[in-house]
Amino acid sequence: MKKLQLYGMIICLLLLLLVAGCSTIKTIHEWKDTTYTKKLHTVLIIAVVEQDYMREQFENYINLKLNTLGIASIPSYKVLPQRGTEISREEVIEKVNQLDVDTVLVIRSIMKDSIVNYQPGGAYYAATATSGTFGDGWYTVYVGRVVFPVRQYDIDYFTIATSLFDVQRHEPIWSDLSRVKVSGSRQLAINKFVPVLVRKLDQSRLLE
Repeated sequence: MKKLQLYGMIICLLLLLLVAGCSTIKTIHEWKDTTYTKKLHTVLIIAVVEQDYMREQFENYINLKLNTLGIASIPSYKVLPQRGTEISREEVIEKVNQLDVDTVLVIRSIMKDSIVNYQPGGAYYAATATSGTFGDGWYTVYVGRVVFPVRQYDIDYFTIATSLFDVQRHEPIWSDLSRVKVSGSRQLAINKFVPVLVRKLDQSRLLE
């Protein structure tokens, strides 16, 4: 009986490890200034990522999620130009003063790792003939072959650093470091990451 219980515990542990290993989003570190008690009112969202469409996807989706929680927010791509992947500090300060925002949320991709995954496809039968005629006789099997195609695809891991700055304090009040697995569409990965990020902000009592 004890052996069965032990085996059950081992199986449960292995399953938990498997689920954790398959997770697409992993929190590396999260921090909040415990002395900060204000709630967010108007947030400028800045996503510093590789391409413009990814920036817009990030900022629009975060804007949507915050708006549904009653938080006013502004996607920066609508008010700040994209110059490569960098926006100058002076541009941000000027725009913050113009828009009268109280906090700035900055999402930045700081690291990217890639691996190539080779996955065998399903076997299929490919028949060939060595002569000019090709029938349905036994030699069809003889000259045929079983083929195992190999599919190749990349898996990217992005380390995403997110910081929330208080405009009056000129310093961060909350930060998060997460590792995001991207094995397909990057837009789909963003759509999975954003709700997790907003939920962390909510759990930190910044959205109440």
